[in-house]
Amino acid sequence: MTSLETVGSLLIAFATVVFTTILLSRQVRQMEHERNALAILQAIDRLTSPQIVHVFTLLRGVEARYPDDAAIRERFHGSKDDEALGMVGQYVETIACLARREVLDASLIVDAVGLMLRTRWATIREFVYHLRRYNDNPYMFENFEWLARYSAWWKDVPRPVHARNYAQRQFDTSVDDEFARLRPPV
Repeated sequence: MTSLETVGSLLIAFATVVFTTILLSRQVRQMEHERNALAILQAIDRLTSPQIVHVFTLLRGVEARYPDDAAIRERFHGSKDDEALGMVGQYVETIACLARREVLDASLIVDAVGLMLRTRWATIREFVYHLRRYNDNPYMFENFEWLARYSAWWKDVPRPVHARNYAQRQFDTSVDDEFARLRPPV
């Protein structure tokens, strides 16, 4: 083999390695996007599950049921409200923790279910603040609170100027005619 053939073979081998590396890195990125999309869908499914909807229905007015430390001490532990807050901790707090640590994309979660998160946090917020003071634990439900606050902030953040799917005039007004046509008769 001549030195020219050797150099040629090395260049081809090197080009093959570089090309393969580029293709593999693109494939890995695609797999990461698919994994993240699946994780976000599963998180949203958990946040909107019938069990969680029911739990927050049960927790409406929880702060009025335990207006002071004595009420918490005497009636909260072992109650349906205690059980419901445990469920909130298992599901919502866990997903919020993953979003806060950037394992899940918080902006995608709050784009999809932000109003629901803010509403649910508002449902238990006053009681959680009281429970934090009672237990001397300022970290109870801190990730849920963070995600709800992030959602409140995110809803007012301007969307990217050049992102076509956020353009105010993306659709012609004639698109509304389609909805009028599809509306069921009264």
